[in-house]
Amino acid sequence: MNIFKKIKKTNGRRQIYFLGIKIFSYKRKETILKKEKFQFKKIAKNSEIQQGCRIHHSENISIGQNVRIGTGALIEGMGGVIIKDNVIFGPDVTIWTANHNYESPDKLPYDEKVIYRSVIIEDNVWVGGKSIILPGVTIHEGAVIGMGAVVTKDVPSGAVVGGNPAKVLKYRDIQQYKKLKSQKSFYLFKDEIK
Repeated sequence: MNIFKKIKKTNGRRQIYFLGIKIFSYKRKETILKKEKFQFKKIAKNSEIQQGCRIHHSENISIGQNVRIGTGALIEGMGGVIIKDNVIFGPDVTIWTANHNYESPDKLPYDEKVIYRSVIIEDNVWVGGKSIILPGVTIHEGAVIGMGAVVTKDVPSGAVVGGNPAKVLKYRDIQQYKKLKSQKSFYLFKDEIK
C-alpha cells in the first residue's frame, strides 16, 4: 500500500498527502528553469532543469533525452560535461570539470594554470542527492551513485557506489537491467504526478 496519495490538480496546484495530511503543494511549471537562459552545446526538449541550479559554461554541456537535473545542482562545465539519456539527479549534485595546478614549481598554493578534464555520464544513471563528481570521471551505463558519494574515479556499468571516496558496494541485477532496457521501460519523471 502506498502511504503517499497523489491527487489531481486543484486550482492549478498538485498536492501530495501523507497519511491523510497535506505535506506538499506546488505548481509543476514553477519548479523548472527556463532552458533558454543557458546556451547549451546540446539539450533535448524533454529534459528538465529544476530551480536553484547553478550552471557555468553551459556552452560545454550536452544533455540527452529524459534527463532531470534536481534542484540546487552546481555544474561547472569548463572542461566539458556529457549527460546521456535517462539520467536523473537528486538535489544538490555537484559536477566539477576543472582543477588548479597545485604541483606548480613556482607558486603556492597553486599557479595560474587550470587543468580541464571532462565528465561523462552514460545512459540510465541515477545520481543521488548531494553527490560530488570530480573532473575526469566517467559514470558508465546503468550505474547508481549513492547519496552524498564523492566520485573520484570511473564507475563501472551497473555498479552501485557510495562513500567518500565512492567505492563499489554491489552491482545491479544485470539481467533485469538488460530486460528493462530492451523493453524501453524508462522512468518518465514528467508522468510521476498525474
